[in-house]
Amino acid sequence: MAATTCALSAREIIARRGVVTYFQPILSARQKAVTGLEALSRGIIGVEALSRGAIPQSDQLIPPDQLFGMANEEGIGDELERLCRETAIRTFARLENRNEDLILFLNFDGSADDQRPGAGSLLEACRRWGLPPNRVAVEILESKFADTQRLGDLLKRFRDCGFLLVLDDVGTGHSNLDRIPLIKPDILKVDRSLIRDLDQDYHKQETLKSLVHLARKIGALVVAEGIETRAEALVSLELGADLLQGFFLGRPERPGIAHVEAAGGRVAQLARDFKSYMVGKINQRKLEHRRFTIVLNEILCELSQCHVEQFDVVLAGLISKFPRVECIYVLDEAGLQVTDTVCNPDVPRRPNGVMFRPALRGADHSLKEYYYILLDVELHKYTTDPYVSLASGNVCRTLSTGFRDVGNSKLYVLCIDVLCDA
Repeated sequence: MAATTCALSAREIIARRGVVTYFQPILSARQKAVTGLEALSRGIIGVEALSRGAIPQSDQLIPPDQLFGMANEEGIGDELERLCRETAIRTFARLENRNEDLILFLNFDGSADDQRPGAGSLLEACRRWGLPPNRVAVEILESKFADTQRLGDLLKRFRDCGFLLVLDDVGTGHSNLDRIPLIKPDILKVDRSLIRDLDQDYHKQETLKSLVHLARKIGALVVAEGIETRAEALVSLELGADLLQGFFLGRPERPGIAHVEAAGGRVAQLARDFKSYMVGKINQRKLEHRRFTIVLNEILCELSQCHVEQFDVVLAGLISKFPRVECIYVLDEAGLQVTDTVCNPDVPRRPNGVMFRPALRGADHSLKEYYYILLDVELHKYTTDPYVSLASGNVCRTLSTGFRDVGNSKLYVLCIDVLCDA
């Protein structure tokens, strides 16, 4: 947003209480509504308060970066912060037909909070406007706190007062995951830099998946922030995000009934889209498995008619028939590799990937899931989740199945690395 020319100082804006609050919805497609305004609002779990400066006798607004920049230059950033909080709480408390379960998300800059024992200015504002603290989620950007002891004391006060704690900007260089045990957040807000192009980036997907797994272990919800496309929303939900926020689902707006209805409609549509998306993914996975079975059976048919000394020649003759197969190798019953890793010459490898090299004959795979799960659970075949192959640096799955050679004397495990779609 372009900077707005403003003749007022930040001090004058504070004196006039010239701050307005916009709300951006935080949505859950898993709690979509069916009918009615109250039901529609169920899809909106909360709203984040975003402040703007108001210029008298003008429709223009001062963007938050400019507004707080002015206040910091004048040395009154803490006063502006308190005014913004109070305005947000008052505006939220006065929302017409507000669902009592709706949560207000408030950004918190620790430098603006007083140090009085017990409840501070935030609790006082909530009491003044009749807003229970457990309906307020305080967003903590912990990188602003160099003093860990002060941060811990502050968080204890918030928690003792009943506020929810949100760890903001998780996934950026500013967030220290080692502080999660200190903060014990109720909600993790994943930064938009991790969500951007999530549907196209395997590494971002695995990072989000890990953060979701962590959140489940500590009893926290995950908000995927900065959703700008349908694909980002669908993949975020697929990977386990509980809540979504971003321009695709709703821009910051003045609060009102139309705001609620529009967001509720987007929730319902996203829920339908997500159901169709997941059905499509399942059907695609079923089709992949059928293709995998064809590949496995053809290779097994050849291997089971020869002795182990001939395996390498057979695999080398077969691999070019399957363009999605990256490499093939065979293990013995103990998990030791008895063939070379036969690689497909048409499959590219990661440039400059000196650490990515095919395993050599004799390599021990006994701790790989495609070996021990297959044999110990006595499965007919096994398919791994996608992972980055140490043979090439590509994202692949490993298919494995047991078989016996032509003499039917020894058990072997056929392993096939198959490329995954980007």
